[in-house]
Parts: sequence; structure tokens; C-alpha cells
Amino acid sequence: MIKPELKPLNPVNPGYATLLLKGWKGGTEGVEISILRNQDSLYLDSRGGWVSGEMFLGLPALSLVDEVPAVQVGPSFIDPLLANRQAAYRITIKDSATRDVGILAITDGLLSSQAGGENPLAENSQTLDVTPPAQPEPVVDAPAPDPVADVPAAPASRKAPLAIILAVIALLLAAAAAGWWFMRTPAAADAPAPAPAPVAAPVAKISGPCGDDQMSSGNAMDFVKGCLRSQPSSAQLLDVIAKAKADKKCDVAQRLYAYKAQSGDSQMAMRYAQEYDPKSAQAEGCFSPDPQTASYWYEAVVNQDPQNAEAKARLAELKK
Repeated sequence: MIKPELKPLNPVNPGYATLLLKGWKGGTEGVEISILRNQDSLYLDSRGGWVSGEMFLGLPALSLVDEVPAVQVGPSFIDPLLANRQAAYRITIKDSATRDVGILAITDGLLSSQAGGENPLAENSQTLDVTPPAQPEPVVDAPAPDPVADVPAAPASRKAPLAIILAVIALLLAAAAAGWWFMRTPAAADAPAPAPAPVAAPVAKISGPCGDDQMSSGNAMDFVKGCLRSQPSSAQLLDVIAKAKADKKCDVAQRLYAYKAQSGDSQMAMRYAQEYDPKSAQAEGCFSPDPQTASYWYEAVVNQDPQNAEAKARLAELKK
């Protein structure tokens, strides 16, 4: 698993940064990446927009910065990521022989191109190219054999005896089934019907800056900012996230999780990892099972709390 990181240039040049690809074991030429935004599962395209289909962006030749493969990137890459600092981004990187994934870390101090007006192109930065995803070769099914044409017709003289034999067999089977039903020994008690799956208790109404009214009336970003400004505890924030998930306001839940997990809250990072962990992810919820994203957040928990046995165990299991 790679650990991609965006760092400002030195000196800082708004709209430009160095993309470090820690852990990349592939080559330096012909490298492509795709960037997936966790909030809505959209992919970055070469013009700085977000699209539903995976887009691979061609990178210039990689160089080494402190023994780490790296490349400089510009506004079409930087600006869309800085426009939503609460989102998390997963990078898939590949060349002709190697493929890997990782969650992007964005270092403090990066500035969008809007902070500097017109900027000269940073050395070695190039426009990213788009490589459309490979389309599988169409599979043409062989025509199914005609069952009528391939099976010879039975002689007319054998049709009647065959029908009589089949009818007799059917009567014998019916008689045997009826005999078993009337002669069977009743069971002491029928097996109980399986208990229905427990229904999650409704989340209690929440008031204040993180309350239900604000969540339903404003836009997601404004709500998240207002809620976080009130400095709720992790326990209170988990209640807000539970409410957002119950109301299918997945963008609110994801933004709150990402902000707190990235700020160093190990409890929130643990819960965020469990949302993506195939062992604990809920079906048809706001989060889809994703072992790599779960591993990233479990690793963040272990880095902050090396004694967290549960996070260490799940991380080891997911890396098998």
C-alpha cells in the first residue's frame, strides 16, 4: 500500500505542489493515477472536474526526492482537492507491471492557484493526460444447440408405453409421500421461526448547532462548519453521524468523520475504519466495504495509539 502525500513547493507557489509516492515499487515512466473522492465516489479528470467513471491521468516521468518517487503537479490537480478539505481521496497508481493504492495525505501550507493570481508553470509540471479505462473484449456466446433439432424423435410406437410408465411412477411416488405423512411420528416441538433481525433504535433528536433542524435546512458544508465550530465531543459527534446516516445524509457523515479522523482523533479514526472494514460495514449504508481505506485508518489509529489491540488485529487481518 502506497502513502501518497501532497507537499508545498519551496518556495510556495500557489496552485503547484510536489506529489510524493511513498512506497511505490513500480517504474518512473508511463505511470498513471486515478483519484477517487470518498464523499460521492467521483473521479478527478484532467480538467479539474469530477466524473463518475474512473479516469487515469498520465504523470510526467517521476524523479526522486529524498529517495521517494515524486512529481510536480499543477492547478488542474491541486485546486479541485483544496476546494473540499474535508474530503478524503484515494489514489490508484499503475504502470505496465505494477498497481497499488493509498489514501492521499495533504500537508498544511498548500495554496490554490486562486491565492496567487496568474502563476508561471512550475518546472517539470505538465498537463495530466487522460487514459480512458480499458474496455473488455466483447464475448460472443456460441449459438445454443436447437434441442428439437438435436434430439431424434421417438418412434410413434414407443410414445404410449412411455407415457403409461411415467404415470404409474408418479402415482407410486404420490402414494409413498402420503403414507410417510400419515405414519410419521410427530416431533416434540416444531423448530421456532428465526427471530427477525433487530431494528436499530431511532436516534434521539439533537438540538443546537449540530441539531436536526440545522442538518435538514442548510447545505452540508455549512452544517459541518457550524457543527464543528461548537466543538462537540467525540461522543456527541458520533450521535450526529448516526443521525446523518439514518437520514441518508451521507455527505455530512463522511465530512464529519474525515475532519475529526484527520485531526488526530483516534476514536473517530477507529470508527471511520470500521465503516469501511468488510467485517463491520453495514449493507446499503453510507459506506461501502473497502479493505484498503479501512487499513489506512486502522494504521492511523495504531500510529496514534500503539496499544490499540483491536486496530492492530484488524490491520494485520486486512493486510493478509
